[in-house]
Amino acid sequence: MMNNNLFWKIGLIESVEENLITFSVNFSDTKDYLYDGKLLKINGVNDFVYSKIDIDSFVLMKIFKITSATYNYSGLDPNSLGNLDKCMFFARPLGILKDNTFYSGILKLPMVGEKIYGVTDDILNKFFNSVSDHLISLGSVNNYPGVVPKLNLSKILTSHLAILGNTGSGKSTTLRVLLDKINKIKNHLNSNLDIFVFDVHGDYGDLPFSENINIKNYHIPLENLKIDDWCAALLPSEKTQKPFLIRAINVASFIRSNRENIYLILIKMALEDSTQENFSSLKRSVLKWCRKLNGVLDDETVDKIEKWKLNYGNDNDNLPILKSVKESLDKEKYKTINDIISEDNNESFTLDDLEEAFDIVFGEEEVQGNRKVRNNSETMISRFRNLKNKYGIKNGILNAKNGQKLVLDKNIHNGSEIIHILNLTSLDDDALRLVSNYFSRQLFEYNLNNYDISNRNKMPFNYLYFDEAHRYIMESDEDDMTIFDRIAREGRKFNIYIGVISQIPSELSRIILSQVGSFFIHRIQNSVDLEYIRKNVPSVSYDMVSRLPVLLPGSALLSGNSFEIPFEINIDPNGNDKSSSTLSPIKN
Repeated sequence: MMNNNLFWKIGLIESVEENLITFSVNFSDTKDYLYDGKLLKINGVNDFVYSKIDIDSFVLMKIFKITSATYNYSGLDPNSLGNLDKCMFFARPLGILKDNTFYSGILKLPMVGEKIYGVTDDILNKFFNSVSDHLISLGSVNNYPGVVPKLNLSKILTSHLAILGNTGSGKSTTLRVLLDKINKIKNHLNSNLDIFVFDVHGDYGDLPFSENINIKNYHIPLENLKIDDWCAALLPSEKTQKPFLIRAINVASFIRSNRENIYLILIKMALEDSTQENFSSLKRSVLKWCRKLNGVLDDETVDKIEKWKLNYGNDNDNLPILKSVKESLDKEKYKTINDIISEDNNESFTLDDLEEAFDIVFGEEEVQGNRKVRNNSETMISRFRNLKNKYGIKNGILNAKNGQKLVLDKNIHNGSEIIHILNLTSLDDDALRLVSNYFSRQLFEYNLNNYDISNRNKMPFNYLYFDEAHRYIMESDEDDMTIFDRIAREGRKFNIYIGVISQIPSELSRIILSQVGSFFIHRIQNSVDLEYIRKNVPSVSYDMVSRLPVLLPGSALLSGNSFEIPFEINIDPNGNDKSSSTLSPIKN
């Protein structure tokens, strides 16, 4: 492939380092060169070049810097003008070309004095053809408009994916183009493959080859939610708030059949702790719980509670009250709340039940001396009330009477489409976290529980592509692994893959990004995000990251294990850039 193209010599190697090759070029050799009816041109930075290392092996390099031969050259005689006919090129070695095959990585580097050759469109096309499965292409290589490489779709579809970039850089267009290309070759794909796009802005609902699933037409059965789903929505602190959340969920599932028993237990606990500092608060709680009992306590006992006073720690007034409560509790099946929630129970509960359960758990803590439990849990409770008030009402996703159940199984979709757009535009961040966690967990558990890993060829392929992922797949300080982290680490074994689309990569889960094999990185200008990419994206060098702030909209750096070499590409929108284009308020 290469020996027949040793006609376009452009320079000589001046120095060789482990990850840097410097070569000199005469200015006369940088001019356009006509060969066999084709115009060959050196564009400079981002051009590919190669050098021979033995009879049939060549090292492929990419130029990242150019200076004049006299630039910052300490050995130059100050009275000399230097060699003004030369410039210096700096290139990174990418891999070895041998026997029409590319091998990523470098075992041997060329020697000083070896010739550097320019890479033509024909050479670059042959290179990409040798590493692709010839199914899809997204656009042309930067600096090479005549090279439209075929990508290795098999590698892209067997790795997690990230499309990153500032607003307006072309992220949505890239995903739309990718989905369009995949749909056009779906006859080549496994018949049991589905791609779910979490659409939070309505950027993908108009794709003509997709099925649109509007979340407003569904509800999530509360009995199907697990503690991880609630944690995703309410974001409880691991040590302070999460234990109360878990206990409240357990209590909520027993409230309807054990309400009187539970409140009698609370009243007994409060009366036995009547020396506490905040007696007036205790008394209000006891009276509130008495009203929940619907006549279980006689009127005389309730009247004594209302007149109950604490006399400087010598409290004899509560003894007859406590005796009456104990007598009523003796008639009940359970003597402690732990006894109740330790039973097996499949009883469903409502948001009202869970709100009442929170109050019970907080009351339980308060009578045991934890006076600050409500204040310490206020952020979690505020998120819960937000969910209840917004989505527990008519037409809400947490209202059991709203639409169909959102239950994930192999029959989730209708028709022949493999791409499904989940319209989530009606959800705020709390609900987004809940729905995305629930949906992802259900798909993962379906494959996990219904298929033997030793027989993976029958297991469905599921792809979850999350738009605006930084809003709900975030880096967390907590130790618990989220469902997204688990899919990132274990999903390959169960044919389930994640794609994150984000304008703030530094806020994404580091675990997920560490497992991504296909990066499409558009223009990024924030210094924090640039540094994050430099540290966390494989195969990306400092000079590649330094180019990201100046990439044009629609251009992207492709990197990761799915691509043999990192390279820039100009995405061909083919009409897919209209829905997310920026509108100007200025009249033409």
